[in-house]
Amino acid sequence: MLTFALPTGRSVYDCIELLDQAGLPVEKLKKPGRNLVIEEGNFRYLLAKPMDVPAMVHYGAADLALAGSDVIEESGVALAELLDTQRGKCTMAIAGPPEAALKFNGHISRLMGLRVATKYVNVAAKTFASWGVQIKILKLNGSVELAPALKLCDCIFDIVQTGNTLRANGLSVIKETAPVSLRLVAGVGAVQTRWNAMFGVVEAIGGCAVRGAGN
Repeated sequence: MLTFALPTGRSVYDCIELLDQAGLPVEKLKKPGRNLVIEEGNFRYLLAKPMDVPAMVHYGAADLALAGSDVIEESGVALAELLDTQRGKCTMAIAGPPEAALKFNGHISRLMGLRVATKYVNVAAKTFASWGVQIKILKLNGSVELAPALKLCDCIFDIVQTGNTLRANGLSVIKETAPVSLRLVAGVGAVQTRWNAMFGVVEAIGGCAVRGAGN
């Protein structure tokens, strides 16, 4: 039996669709109710908070997982990335009110000490550090778009899909920093010991990802 870790929330629908197209049993997964562990055929699915998925694979609770590249980078754990599924695409970006955007139009030194609200603490620090900028980070786990209006920060660092929530809160994208999509990952140990069991599944999901990217 192969164990898959999947993220709850909006990404789970992309995950289920992809697994269904790859021929994996997902009927119970489509209607999980309150169940966080679902067994169908030769598969066990673990439904977890997105930020917890990389750890489940890294520590061996799951053989495979679908996780956003943003979450994988933020986790900092060692994983074997098997493929980019081309699903769940969005963008990691800096966003803020007009006055924050002005700071990004001048010399990079104007960004020193910038107050940034985000749940992606590690990625944000790494991104700004790559520009030679030290920032002050306010960690928020939700409603990050409210932070600038409450004067808690100058701007936010978050994933953006449609931009509707930003606009509703008087914010706009200032700078896109990285593309984000769902990745198929495995634990390094699982690849070494269970590759024969995983290969067919990885190949099937990869085929669906390629066809999906071509549409």
